[in-house]
Formats: sequence, C-alpha cells, structure tokens
Amino acid sequence: MTYRNLFKKAPIVSLKGQPIILFDGKHSSLLEALESKKVKVFSECRNGFCGACKTTVISGEVSYLTTPLAELKANECLPCCCVPESDLNLKLSTKGVEVVVKRQYSNNPTATPALTKLAHEG
Repeated sequence: MTYRNLFKKAPIVSLKGQPIILFDGKHSSLLEALESKKVKVFSECRNGFCGACKTTVISGEVSYLTTPLAELKANECLPCCCVPESDLNLKLSTKGVEVVVKRQYSNNPTATPALTKLAHEG
C-alpha cells in the first residue's frame, strides 16, 4: 500500500512570485484566503455581480467549486469560486500585504531559525 495518494502537499499561493499563503483548507475559497491576508481583490461576488474578481494566473492550476458565470481566458481565474490545485502564482499586488521573507539563520548551530514577516511595499 502506498501513502502517496493519501497525502497531498498544501499549495502555496504567491503574488508576483512572493509567497503569501499556504492554502491548507482553512478557507472555503481562494478569495476568502486572499482577503484574510489583506490582499486587495476587487469583488462584487457577494452583491450578485460575477466577474469582478477575475484575476490573472501567472502559473499554477485551480479547480472550481461551482461553475463560473463569467467568461474566462485560459490564464484567468475567479478566486471567489475556486481553490488552488497546485502552487499558484497570481498577478496581484503585494502592497500592504504581510509576506513571508526567507529564514534568517545565525552562526550559532543550536539557535532555532526564526520566520520573519514584513509588510511588503510593491
């Protein structure tokens, strides 16, 4: 018996190459996860207008929870009704978003590396 099919790596969602979210299933949609990290995504989904949250996908794949009502190009997704299937890189701004920065290691081999977070401007 193999466990390969039982465990699936949680996708990493990046904005223009900068990792911001480990999509671990705590959010029901990609939009909800992005909003939790204060990513600015214009959406009118909750007001009945479909298509406003249309986002360009640089790389990666999504699957839809419901069939999108808006017409999409091959490199677009509707975050309100999809979840990432693989690591995902989106063409959204990181301005004002708390992003994860590379680990800072000390010269002390017994020190535990700390994960540093910064507010990224760009």
